[in-house]
Formats: sequence, structure tokens, C-alpha cells
Amino acid sequence: MGQKKENSPKEAKATKEEHKLTEAELRRAENFKVKEAALREKGYKRKDLTISIATANFVGILLTLPFIVAIAVGYYFYNSGFGIQELMDENIVLYFIYLAIIMISFVPLAVVHEWIHGTCWSGGAENGRKDIEYGFIKEKLTPYCTCLSPLSKPRYIFGSLMPMTILGIVLGVVSIFVGNIALLAISAMQTMGGAGDILITCMLLRYKTKGKDVILMDHPTAVGLVAFEK
Repeated sequence: MGQKKENSPKEAKATKEEHKLTEAELRRAENFKVKEAALREKGYKRKDLTISIATANFVGILLTLPFIVAIAVGYYFYNSGFGIQELMDENIVLYFIYLAIIMISFVPLAVVHEWIHGTCWSGGAENGRKDIEYGFIKEKLTPYCTCLSPLSKPRYIFGSLMPMTILGIVLGVVSIFVGNIALLAISAMQTMGGAGDILITCMLLRYKTKGKDVILMDHPTAVGLVAFEK
């Protein structure tokens, strides 16, 4: 989201300083080593494409802003404004209902976000849905999804961007035509929720491979992925 060669003392120290690996991460790391060994035997070389959580959140959010602004501008002009003040003046109860829906929707849609990742990736995984693992990070109160088998570059990008596309951009376009400010707010939140996904996708698109055959795997313990090429 792993390796046959051992981490250097510096890398091992950095990993320990960042966080203590959970049982799920240790299990994924062992699975990753097996997969990597098989790929190396076939002549693949490894390249890590990982980022820090801080970078994913900051830079990734900046990358989502153009989409959010474009949808907001479209909503504003198509509906002659956002209508927030009018809603407060005419139906304050509905206004607070919208606020509640916006806040409550975050948790179930975060789960749906990960489910979309898994569903899209499973189509290219060796063992289908059996290679998709879902979990929950208690420290960050957030669910996650990871694929335990190699994926092609197109499949990885497809699965990475679909949650933000469906829950953010498509929902945003729908909000424009139905004129619902609550849907607009939810779409903005969900687009921003794809910050890490769009950043990793941009990193992957910028990555110039030396070989023609490239497959990808989620890094088992860090934010990002590992590319294998030959």
C-alpha cells in the first residue's frame, strides 16, 4: 500500500520510530516477501514508491482542490448561487438536517470508499476477492483496503481513482443538476478523501519505467506501493 532483501539498519530504525507493526502488517509483510521472491526469480527488479502520511494528506489535498473548485463553480452558476442563506431563512430545520447528514455520512462512505477500492482491484488480483484485505486503523479511526497480490499498472490506477471518482466527482455533478447543497458538501469531502489515492496515482504516472513489463503491489507497511519491472 516488503521484500526479500533485509532492510538496512537505517530503514529498520525509521520503521520502528514511525510505529510498531500490527499483526496484520506483519502478516502482509510475510506475504509480500513470498510474492517478491517469486517475482525476483522471474527477473523483476524492485522500486519503492512510498510517501509519508503528512505528504499524502497535504500534497494530496492540494491536488484535489481543482476538482472541488470546478464542481463548486458549476453548482454556483447552474443554480444561481449556493442557496445556503435562503435555506436558513426559509427552512432552518432542513438546514440542520443537512448538516447532520453531511457529518454522519462520513463514516459509512469511508467504508464504501474502501469497498470500491477492493471491488475494482479484485478483478485483476490472482485470487480475486480472496486477495483483498480490509481493516481498521484504531489510532487514526479509519478503515483501509489493500491487495495482497500483484496488479497491472492500469488496474492499480483504476482501483485507486474509482472511489474519488464515484463518491466525489460523479456525486458532485449530480448535486449540480439536482441543486442539493448537502450532496455538494458530501462530494467535496469525498473528493478530498481521495487525496492519498490521487497523489500515489500521480507518482505512478510520473514514474518512468526502464522495462516494458511492470506489475505493482501495495506496500505492506507504508503508504504507497512497490513497482516490479523487467
